[in-house]
Amino acid sequence: MGIRTRLVAAAMVAGLTAVTGAAAASAAAPAAPSSAQPDSKKDNGKKDEGRKNDEQLAKVAASLHVTVKRLTTALGNLKRAVVNGTDKAAAIAAFARELGITVARAEKVLEALSGDPGPGKPAPDKEAGVPAEVVKLLAAELKISEDRARQVFKDLDKVGGKGDDVTKDPAFIAIAKGLGTTPQRLLDALRKVKEEFAKQEGGKPKGGAPSGK
Repeated sequence: MGIRTRLVAAAMVAGLTAVTGAAAASAAAPAAPSSAQPDSKKDNGKKDEGRKNDEQLAKVAASLHVTVKRLTTALGNLKRAVVNGTDKAAAIAAFARELGITVARAEKVLEALSGDPGPGKPAPDKEAGVPAEVVKLLAAELKISEDRARQVFKDLDKVGGKGDDVTKDPAFIAIAKGLGTTPQRLLDALRKVKEEFAKQEGGKPKGGAPSGK
């Protein structure tokens, strides 16, 4: 799986984090009342968002004829698998098996829960599936503008190599040259960005350098 695809998989995890987090929070016992005055606007906003996530989970679970708890557990397992470096296709296949559905159905479920607007309709804060935060991380790492970093991710679609061999791919070499850097430096930057994004999302990448696949 390409570097860009791995980052998109991380983005999918980010979208699911809010949903699974809300479900876990709603299942937890209510906290003791606090003497501090809450910020009513923020509190109401969080409640509304949590309610929407709970409703979406319940709706999807019902359509699959499974409990919300079973769906949330499967989503949590999927999130951990992707963050820890499991191939996206393999992770989704495992998610499908856990729920007793087809892979195609599983992909539709994930699109619905992650808020994916579908092909040709990128979300306002994403560029072709790449989170805005990932774009910012790459821009900072390579000391380039965010627009330039965004273009890098678009150009990565043309790269066919995998792992360390990607540095020999003509398209990848051209991207690095256009940035005034070496293919290896660009690969290292992309790997670092992937790790940083995973950490921000609460993941724990496997030891050693990422595969870059």
